[in-house]
Amino acid sequence: MSSVTRREVVGLVSAGVVAAVAGLPAAGAAEEKPLTPAAIVEKKFEGQATVEFPVGEVSLMLTSRATSTEESEPLHIAPKAEGKKTGQVYLLVSWETATRLKRLGIENPAEHFRGKVVRVSGTVERLAGRSGPEYRIQVTTLDQFEVIRKP
Repeated sequence: MSSVTRREVVGLVSAGVVAAVAGLPAAGAAEEKPLTPAAIVEKKFEGQATVEFPVGEVSLMLTSRATSTEESEPLHIAPKAEGKKTGQVYLLVSWETATRLKRLGIENPAEHFRGKVVRVSGTVERLAGRSGPEYRIQVTTLDQFEVIRKP
């Protein structure tokens, strides 16, 4: 039988308290389930989140800045339409991030996402839209994408 010293016990308890205060997950804690677009709209959610959805619509957002053939325009990615609620949530992928995809060998970044399931982490922002609130996540780095797979 092994004995644990008082110093080791105090160290373990202190580490647990520091993790709890810092907001760090406890060892073995289950990952949070990603939000759906419908859940964001229903809860009127704003703030840091991970969102997962099947991609329905992808389009280039034309800008006034000149782009070369090695660059890409920003992308607008919307979930597959499953009612009015999912259409109010979208991703805005910066031109720098879309260009990074091109430089990694993805000829058409817009087509790369079409028909796939994406999971992305970022800040959900609530905006005033024409027909009510809209929710946007700005993607400024490829690190924000956790999953890109076929359904």
